Amino acid sequence: MASPHPPETVLGWVRDVVAGRISSIRSMGSGSTTLHAIDAGDPPRRLVVRRFHNADRLRTDPWYIPANEAAVLELLDDTEVPAPRLLAADPYARICDVPALLTTRVPGRPATRPWDMDAFLTTMAQALARVHEVPLDTALPPYAPYYDLSVNGERRPPEWSGSPELWERVFETLAETAPETPAGFIHRDFHPGQTVWSGDRLTGIVDWTTGSHGPYGIDLARMRINLAFEYDVDVATRFQAIYREVVGRDMRHPYWDLTDAADAVLDMPAPSTQAVADRYGRFEHWIAIAMSEF
Repeated sequence: MASPHPPETVLGWVRDVVAGRISSIRSMGSGSTTLHAIDAGDPPRRLVVRRFHNADRLRTDPWYIPANEAAVLELLDDTEVPAPRLLAADPYARICDVPALLTTRVPGRPATRPWDMDAFLTTMAQALARVHEVPLDTALPPYAPYYDLSVNGERRPPEWSGSPELWERVFETLAETAPETPAGFIHRDFHPGQTVWSGDRLTGIVDWTTGSHGPYGIDLARMRINLAFEYDVDVATRFQAIYREVVGRDMRHPYWDLTDAADAVLDMPAPSTQAVADRYGRFEHWIAIAMSEF
């Protein structure tokens, strides 16, 4: 369970940044990072302390680098992208107990199942288009798949799959040279779970640790994989059509759909319930459609 309060070193850092006292603290939970909502200053400001507590990932994971998220948030500071604003960073734990970022706190709640799916997809597509419009004038890491031969070994179809031949075809396709497609600034892990809403209004996109320079098709793939998982392939296809209408051209390429699917399967254990099995089935249906385009 996440601690109700960060250590005093962290709280002192927050007080120094805002030049005022802390009026409230509450835990926002702990996953890949530990989050605390803090109200501080006079008048009080709504803040978040994001602490990168996973020592193993700090040593080994190229997509778990606090300095990269700080650079991304600085890049977004003067844009229309609805992201938290960076107030201070301690990416190497020179002040705090672990690397930490202090940001503004966007109002709202995590995304839930929308009552108007088309309106939801349109809002998400417009937000992603704004992300892709950000001029990349900051040195960010280049996109690379999560899959790493030295860590993950040879690619193999997942044991739970009823279509191992489909996966073999996917892996054969990914062994080819990646296509040249439109690229620029990407979130890298864009999906509904990374968004905050107030009613039907999108108030924030969060978790920018994986922000990088890469193919726009990766953001489209990650979003559509999640839509296929949670809803169905038709919803994922509808998002692609709406995004294309918003930006005026097609940024998608099936190669990136397959690349991100092969990454996603690295963290997909055998389904434990029928509901999970159904989600996996929708996922493989989505992959089969992408594969058919080659």
